[in-house]
Parts: sequence; structure tokens; C-alpha cells
Amino acid sequence: MTDAGRVYGGRSERERRADRRARLLAAGLDLFGTEGWTATTIEKICTSAGVATRSFYEEFSSREALLLAVFEDVLSGVVSEVRPRVVVGGGVEQQVRAGLSGYVEHLTADPRRARVVHHEIRVAGSLEDRRQAAVVRFADLISQVAQLPDTPQTRTIGIALAGAVSEVLVDWVAQPEPRPETGPLVEVLVDLFLAALPH
Repeated sequence: MTDAGRVYGGRSERERRADRRARLLAAGLDLFGTEGWTATTIEKICTSAGVATRSFYEEFSSREALLLAVFEDVLSGVVSEVRPRVVVGGGVEQQVRAGLSGYVEHLTADPRRARVVHHEIRVAGSLEDRRQAAVVRFADLISQVAQLPDTPQTRTIGIALAGAVSEVLVDWVAQPEPRPETGPLVEVLVDLFLAALPH
């Protein structure tokens, strides 16, 4: 029987590793999303997750690798939340409103998500290319929802709008508690999108 198939304490090695990875991701979200990238050490992450340092490196090659995994995990949650709202029929305004409200609501429902995706990933520096790739994916999604032609101009519009959403959320995260309601924020973004998108 392989190591992955051996059972200890009623759980296989694969199950134990999945649990350990989940605990590290949860600890990463909590610490990166509250204390920030600079203050979060691997030792703190391991203590929070209840994992040995050696075990951390069996799951992630570095602190950057964990931050990237947390970042991508949050974005996967965004897609799961937003996609069902956007695919429902309707005009561009309805699609834009549904997409923006879903995106903003999902991230701000847990401010740690917004902080990781729109602030700490930048602070890390070395992951800037991955952040930029996410911005481009968001811009492509905007173009698809608005059914825009594939031209350099519409790509630029999409990236500009994606950047606007990011900066608005960076500012929201920086606000002291209690943070402002997000409804008015979404309305401003909807107006901005509708003014910028050709229709």
C-alpha cells in the first residue's frame, strides 16, 4: 500500500494532507487578511494552523506560494458566487449590476478576502505578474458580459474598469470600522461601467 493509502487514526495520508492544506489556507487568509503580508511569518502561519514548519514546506514552497494559493482560492469563490448571477438573461445593465454586486458582496462579506485580493497581493511584490493576469481575466469577463468586439480599445476599457473596481475596494479596506455600506459603492461602479462601455 502506498503512503497516500495508509490509514492512521482512521484517515489516509491523502486525507490528512488535504486537512493540513485547508488549515494552512485558512491561517493564510486570516493572517494575510488581518495582520498583512509584511507581519505574517511562516512561524505565525504554522502556529495558527497547528502545523509543523516542516509540514508547511510539504504543502507550499514558500510564503509567496501560500499567499498565491489563498489569492486564487478567494478568486475561485468569487467566480462561484458571480457566475450564476451573470449568466441569467437580461440587458447589459442588468448583467453589469449583477456581476458587480456579486463581486463586491462576496469580497466585502469577509474583509480579509478583499484585503488579500486587492492589497496584500500587491505588497508581496513578487506576485505582481499573477495579480496582473487576474486583472486581464476580469477585463476579458467584462468584455464578454457586455458582448464587446475583440479590439485593443475594448481591452483597454476592460482593464481600466477592472482597475477602478480594484482601487475602490482598496480604499474600502483602508476605511476604519465600521466600513461604509457597499450598496452606494456598487451603484457608482455600475454608473461608471455603463458610461464607459459602448452600447
